[in-house]
Amino acid sequence: MTRQTFDVIVIGSGPAGGIVARKLGDAGLDVAVVEKNGWGGVCPLRGCEPKKTLADMAHEVVRVRDMAGHGVAGNARVDWAALMRYKHSVIDPISGAVFDSFHGRGITTIHGRARFTGPDTVEVDDLGPLSARHIVVAVGAVTRKLGIPGEELLLTSDGFLDLETLPESMIFIGGGFISFEFAGIAAASGARATILHRSGRVLKGFDESLSHKLILAMQDQGVAVHVNHPVKAVEPFDDGVRVFVNGPDDVEMEFVAAAAVSGAGRVPDLDGLGLDKAGVESGGHGIKVDEYMRSTSNPVVYAAGDCAEPGHPLTPVAVLQAETVVRNILEERSARSDLGGTAGAVFTHPVLACAGLLEEQAREQGYDFKVYEGDAAKWSEHRRLGMNHAGYRVLVERGTDRILGAHYLGAHAEEVANIFGLAIRCNLTREDLLAQPWAYPSFGYAVRYMLG
Repeated sequence: MTRQTFDVIVIGSGPAGGIVARKLGDAGLDVAVVEKNGWGGVCPLRGCEPKKTLADMAHEVVRVRDMAGHGVAGNARVDWAALMRYKHSVIDPISGAVFDSFHGRGITTIHGRARFTGPDTVEVDDLGPLSARHIVVAVGAVTRKLGIPGEELLLTSDGFLDLETLPESMIFIGGGFISFEFAGIAAASGARATILHRSGRVLKGFDESLSHKLILAMQDQGVAVHVNHPVKAVEPFDDGVRVFVNGPDDVEMEFVAAAAVSGAGRVPDLDGLGLDKAGVESGGHGIKVDEYMRSTSNPVVYAAGDCAEPGHPLTPVAVLQAETVVRNILEERSARSDLGGTAGAVFTHPVLACAGLLEEQAREQGYDFKVYEGDAAKWSEHRRLGMNHAGYRVLVERGTDRILGAHYLGAHAEEVANIFGLAIRCNLTREDLLAQPWAYPSFGYAVRYMLG
């Protein structure tokens, strides 16, 4: 069978793979893209975009309810069927648009599952062998398996985002951002929502004390949050499910709901890729790469996005890594991956955001720092919104006055995190930020308040 040869083969068409393919195609390279599950990848089709469409609705509903004592009359409610119709109107055209963006550049598109057959070759289903000077793996991540009896009864995040009818009660297994965001959406839409988490530390990767404040906010919205409740099994029950957990003092407990969702996080989607055939090393956080986003064991292969170490599940990180890959393929070793100041957010109400180091990370790395922290619920910005749970913590290095990390639960948190992320990336100091004449009052006041 004749081998097809390209300059670059990209496996995955999401934010990382799509950027690599389009930019290298624009640069005149002969590029092929392989996609097994919808052109555009997880973020626009089954992740960020549909999630934010639903979360924005939940925020508005909760805001109206919070303002009930501030002169806002009436009760906001969700028409789930109408919401899902709107979601489909936004999301459904994306795949076709991504596909067209490849064809418009003369990029070869191949639908199917790719498997390595050698260091620089892959095969896709029944097609003949494909080879390339460079192969870029950008396959994203999939739902983490819980490894418990009855796991097949659980909805995945994909299933939740496509529910035609919202169940009257829902259990979310896991205390990460997926469970918190989805539980807030469900509760705002009228469902009884419960989060079950195996340990006492929810939202790993975000500030612990602010995560506890967020739990209080979620409870005010009707979400029950149970920590130290590891799930042991799931079984059918009437028209729903029964979830068995080990509660306090190792006492077995049961929770019953119309549906349950696995929100225990995501793992790199590397199964079946045949990385061993290509001599590509990987670990629990994805393909092992060097500072140039190139495989540490096979220089032909690059990786970017959720399937590459360190495995930050953030679209902006995937974009940065993809751009690093593009530059290095066009000019070898011309760009290094730098994730300094990376910001992230949990799109609950209020939003919990972070940029830079957590306090425990700063201590582990030997920094001497001061923590500026406080209860932000007393700020006028939050009082006038009826937001009763808000707070902040900023880590400032002693001696240099540099911002090491910033953590904020409150209004505009996702935008404030971007300001601090830029400050960290540019090595700005606390005084640099205080001296800035902020033009946008809400963001500017938050930054000033957080810095003492």
